[in-house]
Amino acid sequence: MPKISIIIFLLELESGLGINLDSVSISFISADNSFSYFVLLKNLLLISSLLSLIIGTVVGLAQYKIKRLLAYSTISHVGFLLLALAVNTEQSLESLIFYLLQYSITNLNTFLILLVFGYTLNSFVSVNGLTYNNKSILDIKLISELKGQFVSNPLLSLSLAICLFSMAGIPPLIGFFAKQQVLYSATSSGYFFLSIVAILVSVISASYYLKIIKVIHFSSPSTLKDNPLGETSNGQSEKVYMTNTHSMTISVLTLTILLFMLNPSLLLNSTHLLAISIYNF
Repeated sequence: MPKISIIIFLLELESGLGINLDSVSISFISADNSFSYFVLLKNLLLISSLLSLIIGTVVGLAQYKIKRLLAYSTISHVGFLLLALAVNTEQSLESLIFYLLQYSITNLNTFLILLVFGYTLNSFVSVNGLTYNNKSILDIKLISELKGQFVSNPLLSLSLAICLFSMAGIPPLIGFFAKQQVLYSATSSGYFFLSIVAILVSVISASYYLKIIKVIHFSSPSTLKDNPLGETSNGQSEKVYMTNTHSMTISVLTLTILLFMLNPSLLLNSTHLLAISIYNF
């Protein structure tokens, strides 16, 4: 949410400095300091985009903690957002808004699924042969903790895989169309170098998304503790369930990511109208 707020602030700042420069005379632009500030902001955004794409991807390759990996992944995605913001055309603004929406949906769904995995993995701990209900540690820290979760939670594992594939930009998921829009607007405006860098880092970043998917689907489960079916101290078995709200939210978000291509007009038309209203403001 802070990153989204900063992006919106930069968009508002860029709009105030000269978002519709085509309608302004050259003599007026030359005499106005706002043009100098606009060019400076544009160059800063381009440099920030390049650094975000490279640093977020390269450093993310070395991470073994899943939340830290997703944090560096977000830095890489912010590079795409900054690129769309720096291009500063009606088409790039549309791609910026669409990218913000789809990434918010995907990231929210990813962390909702990780919350469920954390609850099922850490609700029960084994002490001296007995399994106790433990609700003090309910988060996933290491990627290795997700070993073999496809066996215990196949639907959740597939949902998380869909989210990660979407972040990687694999077609026909919604993340692919978001990256395609940003890259198309950048190449249309002549930003070929940054577009090539963005394509390369997308390919590289796919490796650490695939690493998580590999651990979940193809690695053997770690311990009995990882079983969501536990036994309390009095010998009674207890099953961990999601709430209806939680499961419904994950289902809706996953289907939105997966089936976006079947009816993209609603979201695309909305982002197009928003981009037109902002660009012509």
